[in-house]
Amino acid sequence: MTVLVATDLDRTLVYSRRSAGVDLAGLHAVEHREGVATTWTTRRAAELLTALGDAATWVPATTRTREQFQRLRLPGAHRWAVCAHGGVLLDDGVPDAAWAGDVRRRLARVASLDEVAAGLDRRIAVLPVGIAGPVRRAEDLFLVARLDPARVPDGWGDELAAFAADRGWEALPGERKLHLVPAGLSKVAAVTEVRRRCGPDDGLLAAGDSRLDTDLLLAADAAIRPAHGELHALGWHAPHVAVTRVSGVGAGEEIAARLLERVRRGPRRPPCGSGPPS
Repeated sequence: MTVLVATDLDRTLVYSRRSAGVDLAGLHAVEHREGVATTWTTRRAAELLTALGDAATWVPATTRTREQFQRLRLPGAHRWAVCAHGGVLLDDGVPDAAWAGDVRRRLARVASLDEVAAGLDRRIAVLPVGIAGPVRRAEDLFLVARLDPARVPDGWGDELAAFAADRGWEALPGERKLHLVPAGLSKVAAVTEVRRRCGPDDGLLAAGDSRLDTDLLLAADAAIRPAHGELHALGWHAPHVAVTRVSGVGAGEEIAARLLERVRRGPRRPPCGSGPPS
């Protein structure tokens, strides 16, 4: 048996120019667009992730679409990957048809993407220019829009949340983006399916930085989040979820190191951390 490790990617293990927080010289690029590097880890983090892929069943679990995920050149072995917030399950890079069918059946129980998108468009249209951007349909599964939450009028978010909830969806405003996600679509559901297919394991470890990761963090036997990002800004804690000592791209290295150390200690030892550092 092996430990299963499910991790968010952006601002957890890999970092853009804005989120890295350090000079990019000497970092390890993991994504390029039109020949230009856009996303990095530290070189040490790349080594640790390679070791983690050898020592455990590592499952990258991201809200990125499949196309966005496949631009990454991640260090470390990973047969399975969760994309589109659990809507797409990749098996050696190929979308799993059985999982796609299961997702479609679950999403048929809630309001359609078209209905919710139209409602979101109407609500964005009444906002002052510049507060929110166009609505994007991610894999035709959920909705994403740029949003400046500090400039949203009082009550707008609550009304949107009620509209979404009445239709079986959830509105999740973040630091720079708004996600509308249907019930039944989650990273943890797809990770649970991977666990079912892989058979008995020695436990689940997880890492993530945003509200989109909370279900996964709570489902893990032990987890870790960075000392930055949405959950950090909210002051979100759970007894079994550790917090890194550093922020920025260095937090990604610390997360990889602590997950690997936890895997190597074995399933009956203490979790990857003992909660937030003092």
